[in-house]
Amino acid sequence: MLPSASGVNWQSGVCSAQMRIHVLVDLARTPESGGHVKCWERLASAAVERPDAVDLTVHFSGGPLGLQALSQNVRYVGHSPLLSTACLPFLSHAPDHTDLAPYHPKLARALAGAELIHTTDAYFAFARTALGIARRRGLPLVTSMHTDTPRYARIYARQAIERLVGCGRLGRLLNDRLCLPRRAEERMRRLLARHQAACDYVLVSQPSDRDAASAIVGAARVGMLRRGVDKRIFAPARRDRRWLRERLGIPEGQPVLLFVGRIDRGKSIHVLAEALAGLAAQGIAFHLVCAGRGPDVPLVLARLPGRASCIGHVASDEIGRLAASADLLAAPSEVEVLSNVVIEALASGTPVAVSAKSGMAAHFRPGLTGIVVDGDEHGLSSAWSAALEPLLRQPERLAAMAEAVRGQVAPQLPSWCDVLDQDLLPIWSRALGRATAPELGRDAACTAIAS
Repeated sequence: MLPSASGVNWQSGVCSAQMRIHVLVDLARTPESGGHVKCWERLASAAVERPDAVDLTVHFSGGPLGLQALSQNVRYVGHSPLLSTACLPFLSHAPDHTDLAPYHPKLARALAGAELIHTTDAYFAFARTALGIARRRGLPLVTSMHTDTPRYARIYARQAIERLVGCGRLGRLLNDRLCLPRRAEERMRRLLARHQAACDYVLVSQPSDRDAASAIVGAARVGMLRRGVDKRIFAPARRDRRWLRERLGIPEGQPVLLFVGRIDRGKSIHVLAEALAGLAAQGIAFHLVCAGRGPDVPLVLARLPGRASCIGHVASDEIGRLAASADLLAAPSEVEVLSNVVIEALASGTPVAVSAKSGMAAHFRPGLTGIVVDGDEHGLSSAWSAALEPLLRQPERLAAMAEAVRGQVAPQLPSWCDVLDQDLLPIWSRALGRATAPELGRDAACTAIAS
């Protein structure tokens, strides 16, 4: 269970002077960006309220170019990528595009005023540039994990090989016998370990990642970075089932499952679609609502005719209403580090179903406020069918779970200001060698979330 705010007040003079922090996000900032980008947009908004503590610049690769000021102490800077993966045809299927250049000179010049650099990946142009600048100038370097990039590399390497040479003999040779996707994953894990070893502090979001990072840099240099929630947008009071039924034509009394994210194999939407198709064949009532875009929309609609609605990108205000109006959020992805979507569903009073490999089970009480689905690679759809069947056959169980979420989980979720105050500002301050409130925030919050 997540801790509530611990009372850190950075406006009360704990920090002796503004910290000039530059955060590097090697992804484009667009209205449809995923959780990695949205996390830093929301933390930037929280930093606007902390003008005495931090001067924050967040750099993005793509999206609106140039400077955009949010306030006197917070700004975005968009940079043109030098070697975008979007230019490579065999990677055009990737959900987000990044910069493969070994160095970004314009970014390097933009870091001239930084006291501390914070990277949010370990592999691409921004992280490589940050490492060089930090070494030359003797700057503190902090990094945080937002995506399980090595596992994504395995998924999309397999797809790239199939797109290039097909699924025949050569494709099986490269994918299965030579294991090129697994080798791609292993290489990315080596790059991650190398980058973390060069950093002063490492922030992770799962207990298992904390153990792995501690083995590389030592436990004293590892902290936890949670995800916050905007409780004005995501709240149980926003539930409006009549609106949802009328908008999508869902018959009254049918349980509604919600999927939010890119509709592709990386998010395991094919697993969920196959599982629900099996339940539909048994005559079990439900309706699946998919919010997001992606190449597998036709697959979902074909497998679940009349049982699924794919409504495309949904603005943040409406997604809060949607999350509160659903009966269950289904998040089958196995490669999440810490899903904003799951946290937002819980804040909305909606129980969740997550993969055991995602690490999200640490953020709710399995069996009481959600379920965890486990299964091997070849039996995942069957595992999801077995897990969802009793809930869909007995909607009163979903209602009881929702009541438990509203009473036990939603009130304790942190805001984005809590995450900034308790997880980030103390780490940045310590990396800069500045005094903080008596070792508050990071250690206390980490102990609480790990438990």
